[in-house]
Amino acid sequence: MPRKFLSIKKRKDFLIIRELGATFKSAFLIINYKKNVPEKTNKIFRLGLTVSRKIGNAVKRNYVKRILRSIYIKQSENIPKGYDYEIIPKKIILNCKFNELEQDIKNFIKKIK
Repeated sequence: MPRKFLSIKKRKDFLIIRELGATFKSAFLIINYKKNVPEKTNKIFRLGLTVSRKIGNAVKRNYVKRILRSIYIKQSENIPKGYDYEIIPKKIILNCKFNELEQDIKNFIKKIK
């Protein structure tokens, strides 16, 4: 499955999303999202992952990032394009199952549409 999103890497972009965007809170995730700047294409979305050290060591943090990326790639057809998303997982994410996390993200997608 091809990668259909760009990564957000710069701190400035994360701060803009947090300040000017909206927030969705669920059992496992906090998702900040903001409409893209008009100059940018509306055919893609940008995704940034912020995994705190509270989650665990580097191995656990990277595992969480891989899981979240795979869900977003799997759901990329359903995700509204033209938005920037920042995902912050909560510590409880280590105890949840893949299906529960995927359902959490589907609920967010329904809300934003």
